[in-house]
Amino acid sequence: MNIHIKAVVSSLLLIVLVGGSMFAAGARTRTEPVELLVSVDQLQARLGDDRTLVLDARAYADHLSGFIPGAVSLPTDDLNRSVQLDNGREVPRIVQEADEIIYALQDAGINHNSRIVIYDQGGATLAPRLFWILEYYGHTNVAILDGGFAAWQAAGLPTSTEVTDVARGDFVPVPVPERHADFYYIVSVMGSDSTMICNALSEASFADAAIPGSTNLPQANLFANDGVPLLRHAEVLEQLLHDIGFDRSQEIVFYCGAGYAASVDYFVARLIGLERVRMYDGSLQDWRARDGQLLPGGGA
Repeated sequence: MNIHIKAVVSSLLLIVLVGGSMFAAGARTRTEPVELLVSVDQLQARLGDDRTLVLDARAYADHLSGFIPGAVSLPTDDLNRSVQLDNGREVPRIVQEADEIIYALQDAGINHNSRIVIYDQGGATLAPRLFWILEYYGHTNVAILDGGFAAWQAAGLPTSTEVTDVARGDFVPVPVPERHADFYYIVSVMGSDSTMICNALSEASFADAAIPGSTNLPQANLFANDGVPLLRHAEVLEQLLHDIGFDRSQEIVFYCGAGYAASVDYFVARLIGLERVRMYDGSLQDWRARDGQLLPGGGA
């Protein structure tokens, strides 16, 4: 009888341990869908929620002149570093390494379970680049405010100049390699049918000089032209990708001049549900510094 009781207790203990491990794993893994784009009305309804963290990606001076109440300043440009290449050339505006960027991210109050909403002035590249940075470093609940601060002001919603104090966050950045591309990765996929390389600069810039074999989807084309810089509808955005020959079975890698404009295209690809999406950080600045070949229109 004692042996039977011990067996039952051991089985129950095993169930508790396994169940606890599964619960812990579930706490670290997001399974519920996350809205990547929120409207000003949706954000207004979320203000005051303990887990919602609003990040202002603009320069600090712009933040001080007025911001969404409760927003925390995290200037995208402050999260960059310069990289010295073996050939003596320097590539600026590369995202900081995890062991450096952790301080800025935690000082901004980012927790592993924060529901982050990022904004810039609207129609700009600062919020999308910060979105890419946070996804690259493993945060799984990040969104952008559609139309940015311009949309917030156009809606007549209140602003503040009272600096927001936040407790230090617990988010630990860990790189997700599948979100990032570098020079060597681009070289490795050039000519591959399974990967599209896409330039996010203007048609004129693309026509002047582009990575061989790449296509072009200017980030400016992704916004509606109706006063407030809102993104175009998802169906239109998907059609724009289809029009440049993209197939959902492919991976897509975006690049631009330095890794800002490309982040808009990156965000839009994620918004329409694509998973196999990367951004070339450093982009043409890095490509040129490493003597990468450039062709008018990508050689098309």
